[in-house]
Amino acid sequence: MDSTVKNNNSRIFYGWYIVIAVFFANWMGAGIGVPVFGLFFKPMSSDLGWTRAVTTVPLVMRNALAQFTGPVIGPLVDKYGPRYLMTIGAIIAGVGTMLMSQTNSVWQFFLFFSIIGAVGNAGLSHIVTNTAIAKWFITRRGRATGLAATGINVGEAIMTPLIHVLITTIGWRGTWVFMGLVPWLIIAPSSYLLMRRSPEDMGLKPDGGTNPTQGSVTSTKSVTQLEEPVWTPREAFRTPTLWLLLGAISLGNLSVSGVLTHQIPYLTDNGLSPGMAALTLTTYAIFAIPSKILWGFLSEKIHIRYLGAICLIGSSMGLIILMNADTNTEALSFGVVYGLTRGSWAVVQSLLWADYFGRHFLGSIRGYTAPFQLISWLGGPIFAALVFDTTGSYTYAFMLFIASYILGAVMLLIASPPQNSVSP
Repeated sequence: MDSTVKNNNSRIFYGWYIVIAVFFANWMGAGIGVPVFGLFFKPMSSDLGWTRAVTTVPLVMRNALAQFTGPVIGPLVDKYGPRYLMTIGAIIAGVGTMLMSQTNSVWQFFLFFSIIGAVGNAGLSHIVTNTAIAKWFITRRGRATGLAATGINVGEAIMTPLIHVLITTIGWRGTWVFMGLVPWLIIAPSSYLLMRRSPEDMGLKPDGGTNPTQGSVTSTKSVTQLEEPVWTPREAFRTPTLWLLLGAISLGNLSVSGVLTHQIPYLTDNGLSPGMAALTLTTYAIFAIPSKILWGFLSEKIHIRYLGAICLIGSSMGLIILMNADTNTEALSFGVVYGLTRGSWAVVQSLLWADYFGRHFLGSIRGYTAPFQLISWLGGPIFAALVFDTTGSYTYAFMLFIASYILGAVMLLIASPPQNSVSP
């Protein structure tokens, strides 16, 4: 057994070390990735003479390329685990991020951010990290996923003001160099030392082998559910449920990606200062932290599809506030509402796939569905950019995103769990 691995008699279940490693990967991934790119949007486009659409395309291409890696990454997670995928991914992500400081043309932006960045972030994607957590937990899966996902918002809350200060003091080029050091110093070491494939590889059981009937865990999941049926990718793709989930998640991602890319430019267009726009994102991140934890714990008592519908409906309400935000108070109100609702989306997505189709082939199922989400990840940001370049406003784009949130919520409510009698 690896010398870095805790033995079976450890008082702390090793799955919580997996949660810690994923927390740091989420923290640094969000703190150097697309969520904070809005801070670079205007400085880079102004210095390099690019339109909003030109600046947006490499961002969405990065997401698109990451989706295409899913069918490769997913099965690798199931077979070999996340340790080397995350470690190598962090190293490559650091290279691409540092090279962004040398960007002078669109093709360099594509190469450094879209291609190298996508390859690196494929190893740090939710397909890898949240699949790892799902394999280590069943009864405590919700809380484990929620706690690990708070790393996303801790990263946004801490790195957003830091990056804003760095851009204003050392410029956007120097800030990219700083950001490139982060995955090398934090994600790569923690991933290599802590990540492991499954509890069975270490002679353990999910959740530490606790018996939920003995009162140690309060959960609405029955014993038969705790024995999770085995859904192979072939079987899962034959169910109507998978396609309903895929449709709902894609509609949610369409809106999430569009707002995520353009929320800071939108706020500054409405007369808010870059500092206030950054504070709005920080406010969102702060309120998204309890949202993820709450949704995680609630998912052990309430079916995840109901929580998912609430998340999407609440997100549409937050976006309505954003559309009317032209004062500091209104902008911060958007951050609060959007954080408390949209903030749980990463947890909702992960638990939908895991709770519906089990942990045994989860990486493969999530990986094979990733390319189908390509249109949503591409469509949201590009559509919003084209609408702005054509009309000078994001209004029509945001109206579409509101409708997508609502329709996605309806599809989740319809998606009842599939039935499969096969068990491990």
